[in-house]
Amino acid sequence: MPPPSGPFAARRRRTSAMISRRSALALAVSAGLLALVLWVADVGAIDLSAIRPVLLLPAVAAYVAVLALRGAQLRLLAPPTGAGHGRWVALAGRHQLVFILSPSGAGDLAFPLLAKRMVGLATVPGAALIAGARLRDICAVLGLGCAGLAGTGHVPLLAGAGAAVCCAALYFSDVTVALAGRLLRRLRKVPPPEPAQFAPTRLLAALLTLLLWLTASGGIMAGFAAAGYPLGPFEAWVMLAGLNVAGALALSLAGLGVAEAGAAGVLVFLGMPMAEAAALAIVARPLLLLSNAAASGVIEAVTRLTGRALA
Repeated sequence: MPPPSGPFAARRRRTSAMISRRSALALAVSAGLLALVLWVADVGAIDLSAIRPVLLLPAVAAYVAVLALRGAQLRLLAPPTGAGHGRWVALAGRHQLVFILSPSGAGDLAFPLLAKRMVGLATVPGAALIAGARLRDICAVLGLGCAGLAGTGHVPLLAGAGAAVCCAALYFSDVTVALAGRLLRRLRKVPPPEPAQFAPTRLLAALLTLLLWLTASGGIMAGFAAAGYPLGPFEAWVMLAGLNVAGALALSLAGLGVAEAGAAGVLVFLGMPMAEAAALAIVARPLLLLSNAAASGVIEAVTRLTGRALA
């Protein structure tokens, strides 16, 4: 049988080629950075006996709670679809799993397709939804990072002001989302949607996003405690910001290499010697990744058992 032809087939081939190139580049970046961290680390000082696997249970529980909160946030921000909270949580879990297993950015690119399949949300609103959620994430993560810097005594006045600005940006993020959506609709020549009631949900959306990332920082605390190096809340907030900024700025596969380098950089910033910081990052970050993947697996398993997601 001859291969399919036509514009659609050509577009599919170009997309497949782009994904292949992006995956190869992500793998190369991950391998290179991971090798660099291993080279810097005092590998001989790694004490695997200090790992306390039982503390991974609260880490997994924290990340399950994060996915439940993410589902609630997405449902709140999305146009009505008739899908219940369970389906939105299932979507959050599936999206997180794709995000973990795919090259940087591919998870969010796949979100509109997942949302259409699992909760019946059209593609354009789905793209706008994940863009709006990510904007809120940026505000919350940077705000917590600034608060963590202030709490650890690093430029407290400037960091405190930064936290206040980020909180304000989080609260009013719907304005930016609305302007971006209006521009996108003009470019695509899509008719405007029905007027959205932003005012009643603005505070709730901000609080849900902030609670989501506070819970994620709890997962980080549990993960580092499992690695034998407990972090305080302020240190965990700085680590949360560092890991997310590193992941956002670099192409990688499942964050490998990039997240280890980011975690080591944060630990050095907090006063740990570089070789020791790199060694700790090599142990702690895989535990965090494992906890995240396990949380997504729990949501996926519950979804399949209860039949709340589409097959």
